[in-house]
Amino acid sequence: MKLGAYFLPVAFDSFLHSVETADRVGYSNAWVCDSQMIWQDPYVYMARGLAATEKLVFGTAVTNPITRHPTVTASGHATLADMHPGRVVLGIGRGDSAIRTLGLSPARIRDMEAVVPRIRDLLDGKAVNFGERDVRITFAGKPVPIMLGGSGPRTMRLAGALADVVTLELGANPAAASWAIGNVHEGAREAGRDPASIEVVALCGMWVSGDRDEARAKTRWAPASAMNHLAEVMFNNPEHGMPPELTHLVELRRATVQAPTDDPTAGVPSLDGSYDYYGGHCVNDAPHAMWIPDEVIDDFTLSGDAETVLRKIEDLADVGVSQVAAAFLNDEQAQMERVGREVIPKIGSLLAARG
Repeated sequence: MKLGAYFLPVAFDSFLHSVETADRVGYSNAWVCDSQMIWQDPYVYMARGLAATEKLVFGTAVTNPITRHPTVTASGHATLADMHPGRVVLGIGRGDSAIRTLGLSPARIRDMEAVVPRIRDLLDGKAVNFGERDVRITFAGKPVPIMLGGSGPRTMRLAGALADVVTLELGANPAAASWAIGNVHEGAREAGRDPASIEVVALCGMWVSGDRDEARAKTRWAPASAMNHLAEVMFNNPEHGMPPELTHLVELRRATVQAPTDDPTAGVPSLDGSYDYYGGHCVNDAPHAMWIPDEVIDDFTLSGDAETVLRKIEDLADVGVSQVAAAFLNDEQAQMERVGREVIPKIGSLLAARG
């Protein structure tokens, strides 16, 4: 089990100080978000972050094939990997805030099915056909793992078939993680791959504190962001198979804030406009996060004292999660120092003791 961290590309000096702290106290990964309308460019931040740290593995979390052409995405990551071998992951997904802030729709599953193998070939220095000609990146060839992020079962199965890493934004409930990992493994087996070869990352709101109110306040963004995705999965795929630990979150929001209507998209925040990307995506005090009750935060996040957080990490490890990625840690030096003292040193020994 590894402990990674998510960072937003904002306030560059603060970002740089933050990744330096994460590197020093023992975090494994720095995931940098890509959303060109609300945050700054991740490649600039990753390049400087890689140069300022020694061990952290940096990755986009996530880019998409709509705002960035696959050759541009592959070239950017190949450049970073050439400069810092073994410390770069290419994270890609269908697209969320980078796409929706433009009024566009995310990439389709079949588009992702076509683009991920092309990007992998480009990273390997192979020729790839784009319409009328074969193209290749002349300097590519350093290994770059591919991470695919997704909240729905079809994307999860695709990740199992094509990716090296999958990131799940489903909170910290082991039943939810187990359902998702089952989909990932199903996709891997259907593609003739070893399911155990795929690293599973749980993107979580995480805050270590003995003050429950503080821990909740620092992780309120997480269920709001995930619910936005889950509601759309339920709308688009009635056969989603999600466990009640996830559907409950969507149903609770509808019961709490949704007025009766005949609009079929009502209650799907990313479709009905009630989730304001410009006004507070991944922000704890955003209006679209205020409805979330304390018990949902407690169940959905890794928040509480160190013992509580460690117990939840163990539960996630038991169902197959291999990395917990805590978000968002810009300018949270004191929190990262605390996690470096109270959590990171104990993860390995606790899991070893449990076999």
